[in-house]
Amino acid sequence: MTKDALRREMREKRRAITPQFRKTASKKITDTVFELSKLSECVMIYMSSFNEPDTYELLKKLIDLDVRVCVPVSDTNTFTITPSLITSVTDIKKGAYGIYEPTDVIPVNISDIDIAVIPGIAFGKSGDRLGFGKGYYDRFLSEFCGTKVGVCYDFQVLDEIPVSKHDVKMNLIITETRIYNDF
Repeated sequence: MTKDALRREMREKRRAITPQFRKTASKKITDTVFELSKLSECVMIYMSSFNEPDTYELLKKLIDLDVRVCVPVSDTNTFTITPSLITSVTDIKKGAYGIYEPTDVIPVNISDIDIAVIPGIAFGKSGDRLGFGKGYYDRFLSEFCGTKVGVCYDFQVLDEIPVSKHDVKMNLIITETRIYNDF
């Protein structure tokens, strides 16, 4: 299956999930990610949208623990993301693609980030990630030296996914039922 065909299939499956499933699965995922990241100094977390696992509770919990939290801010001209400090989930506005981002961008140096929590359309059981197709995270991850944590629902983890040379593997993939880290 091509990357575009797989993206269409996974978007359709994600659109079909119920609000209750999303809520229950998101809680399980965030609890696991929280345990992994609560002792970190700085964590980058995507702002959930489009029926992705909800990250807002995770953001709040880590901010309440005084962990430095940053979120990606997209630059649609260069197809890059800038990690930006976030101190409250209420100081946000809709940014590129309708994804929330901080009202005031306060850049965080990529080398200061311990863990990056990354979304994806699909993940392979070998740690591969299929993104949305613009390469924002691939560019970021090619420079990132910390722990890369892919987050998704069980149905988004496949035996294999199509990959390219520039695709960056995750260190862990966390779903509502398991942690993949044996790659």
